[in-house]
Amino acid sequence: MTTDLGLAGFRYPDPATPGRVWTLQYLFAPIPGRALSGVRAKLVDDKGYVTFCNQRDLEILLGVGQPGELCYWADKEYPEIGEGDWYGFCVDEEDLADDLHERELRLRQQFPGILPPHLEIVRRIHDGGADAEELNLLLWDMDKRTGLGPDTRLETIDCRWVRVERKPLKWRYADPWIP
Repeated sequence: MTTDLGLAGFRYPDPATPGRVWTLQYLFAPIPGRALSGVRAKLVDDKGYVTFCNQRDLEILLGVGQPGELCYWADKEYPEIGEGDWYGFCVDEEDLADDLHERELRLRQQFPGILPPHLEIVRRIHDGGADAEELNLLLWDMDKRTGLGPDTRLETIDCRWVRVERKPLKWRYADPWIP
């Protein structure tokens, strides 16, 4: 994770879903080898759905870059929102690993030492216009190679947790108390 550069709390109304507002929580370091480099912003909406946005697209949302202008650090033009090379709000497995690791670290505040097996994390995810809810289960809190624990490394998060279920949701109807 990197510093939030004063952007934490920035709110952006979702242009595709009236009533949905995204709030920037954190900035994560770039991932080497990605086609579009730069920091990654983690955003959460009012219902707890999580998504990510790459730096170039975030600069458009912030008004730092304008469609058609050159994004100097990426050496590409800024795209129109929703057109062509626009990625917008989406997640991939690396983003999900960062999110799961962050949630695991919060659990470690509640459970000092080794985390008990079979802990569950339920999270809602927004990926490119599709919403889903997934259940993740902690298998063990040890390095599977050495047997030592607790294992707090991001690199081994997939050895500790397993995705048990992912089911699609419609944002509008995800909470019965919200019309």
